[in-house]
Amino acid sequence: MEGGRPIRVLHVCTIFLTAQTFIAPILRYLSGCGYEVAVACSQESAVDGPVPSGRWDLAGSKVFSVLIPRTVHLFQDLRAIWQLYKVIREFRPDVIHTQTSKAGIIGRLAARLAGTPVIIHTAHAFPFHAYLPFPVKLAYIWIERWVAGWTDLLMVDTESVRMDGLRQRITQDPGRIVTVPMGIDLTRFSPSLGGPGTLRETLGLGRHNLVVGTVARLVPDKGLECFLRMAAIIRNKRTDVKFLIVGEGPLRLNLEHMAEALGIAPEVIFSGHRTDIPELMQAMDLFVLPTRREGFGVVFAEAMAMGKATVGSAIGPIAEVLDDGVTGYLAPADDPEAFAERALELLSDEVKRGAFGAAGRLRVEALFSQVRMCELIEREYQRLLTIKGRAS
Repeated sequence: MEGGRPIRVLHVCTIFLTAQTFIAPILRYLSGCGYEVAVACSQESAVDGPVPSGRWDLAGSKVFSVLIPRTVHLFQDLRAIWQLYKVIREFRPDVIHTQTSKAGIIGRLAARLAGTPVIIHTAHAFPFHAYLPFPVKLAYIWIERWVAGWTDLLMVDTESVRMDGLRQRITQDPGRIVTVPMGIDLTRFSPSLGGPGTLRETLGLGRHNLVVGTVARLVPDKGLECFLRMAAIIRNKRTDVKFLIVGEGPLRLNLEHMAEALGIAPEVIFSGHRTDIPELMQAMDLFVLPTRREGFGVVFAEAMAMGKATVGSAIGPIAEVLDDGVTGYLAPADDPEAFAERALELLSDEVKRGAFGAAGRLRVEALFSQVRMCELIEREYQRLLTIKGRAS
């Protein structure tokens, strides 16, 4: 407490959808612990369009509307910093916690200008990566180093991302960057949801086929071209397999044309954007995503929570979520033959699929629950507030 009032925490992100998806569970947890919490973000959703103007509440917490552009616009960026600065002066938070790269820059600068005692940023993945042109990558590294100087603590989802940050000297103090794994709602994502019912028929998957599914934004990073090439290999060996791609994005038309060119269009269902992800995962026999880049790989943890065997790319973050040979298999990214080999093995072995799925559920319960994530975050708040002499 400060002056008899609760500790105040302001979360900052770019769009309302991010707040709904990643921040709402933290808000509920902190409110239950006696904190006063709020969110500042743009009042729009990347998928669902503008948020109704009367909506000023998320998980019982106030939402401040601050237009934070997702790309670089100097005038709009300066306006966002000024708007957020005014919000901070009004709300007077003890902690500002930013998420997503652009909101992390805007939010940390405004917090520093306003004199916020504790500034934290969660980097689900740093913006620099191997697929960027070198000058762009270098620019991102320098920007991240610059804003890290205003930050009391960096949080990341996996040890792999943490090591990337240390290798690129985003901070040279290992104690200022900590790993807090993302949390899954184990009530919503649960094998007890029941069978797929008529959902397979509605989607055109059939009741008796095996279903290999994935959930992803349809963008280059997700490796969906590899998924389709894998699907073509599997269909050459088995005719009782269908493929379900859940998600929307700019590559959809290209992927649909690719499925036609590979001769597998009738066997590949593109569902588009859906909100019933647990039910769709329940309709899958095997979850596969040949992603090329991730900060954590939350969909793998969600599929594991649903009791599904998984096949993912052998990249650092996924290897921390998926336990190779125990909850599923890892395969080299961009290698459709390797993905097909591992998928075919699991499609042919129902007992192994079940064992991997059960082990995956136990792993998520132990390491990736929302409660554990929130406890770790709140512990860091208290530690930093104690250092600043503001702990409750």
